[in-house]
Amino acid sequence: MQRWLYMLGGLLVWAVHFVGVYTIASIGDVVSDADAPTWRLIGLTFSAFCAMIALGLLIHALRRADGGTDTIDLANTLARLGAFLALISIIWQSLPTVVGY
Repeated sequence: MQRWLYMLGGLLVWAVHFVGVYTIASIGDVVSDADAPTWRLIGLTFSAFCAMIALGLLIHALRRADGGTDTIDLANTLARLGAFLALISIIWQSLPTVVGY
């Protein structure tokens, strides 16, 4: 189970980010306006936190040495790709909040 969490960690962070940003925008839209500076700051803070976690997972996966077996090499490759994809996706999903829609 630990190897699965290692391989899918980045994608899990991306999924949590997607649900979190959607929830923050929905709550902001119900309470006042999703475009309000307070809700944009909350969304950007949450996005920055998720991006730091994804970057940490990517650095951890890059530092981890390949063990020579195909299973370990595949696990490291999937962890690296998943964390990189998550980092790029989190940044991409945060751009409308930064630009202001």
